[in-house]
Amino acid sequence: MKEYLTTRDQLTNQSLRGLFKNNFELANQAIRLARFYIKSGHEVSMGKLLNEIKRNPSEQYLKDLQKMEDEDEDSQGDKE
Repeated sequence: MKEYLTTRDQLTNQSLRGLFKNNFELANQAIRLARFYIKSGHEVSMGKLLNEIKRNPSEQYLKDLQKMEDEDEDSQGDKE
């Protein structure tokens, strides 16, 4: 039987330790990623944020997402 982690379990999950220098950097990354999701119209949950951070903990990932978003907006603007 597969066990599912609750958000509370994910917050204390050891897999988040060591990805950032401190908890403030982790929180800042989560806030920035959440803002990106909200701005681009995606639903966001704590579990989704934490999973995304585990898979892509670098700040470069956020820069790449923003770059793709900007390019998409530019291409839509050219069509209008």
